[in-house]
Amino acid sequence: MNKKAFVFLNSVRVLHLEWLRLKAKHDELESCLLPAAIRYDKDKVQTSPSDPMSKIVSEVMELENEMKRVQYNKSRQIAKIDKAISSLESAEERTALSMRYINRVPVAKIAKDMGYSEKRVYQFMDSGGAQIAKGLKD
Repeated sequence: MNKKAFVFLNSVRVLHLEWLRLKAKHDELESCLLPAAIRYDKDKVQTSPSDPMSKIVSEVMELENEMKRVQYNKSRQIAKIDKAISSLESAEERTALSMRYINRVPVAKIAKDMGYSEKRVYQFMDSGGAQIAKGLKD
């Protein structure tokens, strides 16, 4: 498949991996806010002068906003990819590319569901990707 078409079609996966990275960081910081993670001084005052809680809350909120931004970009990219795939004439190419790059289905399952060999599914994706690449140049 043309490199430009592959990068375009695979951009949803890249955004998804970015979202997963942010989610892991978010969850780790958020766990610091749980009651078991809060430690109190021996004084009667429950917070120390260098209370990190407000900083952690701020970082968690920033990560939530960043996750929303990535999710929004991912949704927009899926719509662009779906539009490009929908413009293909071959139903087999549309099906193979949609299942692979939008639904992220393994090629073996696509081949089984479509009733073709894996090699033939790759051929559908290659020819569809070539047509998409032509459209990307315009």
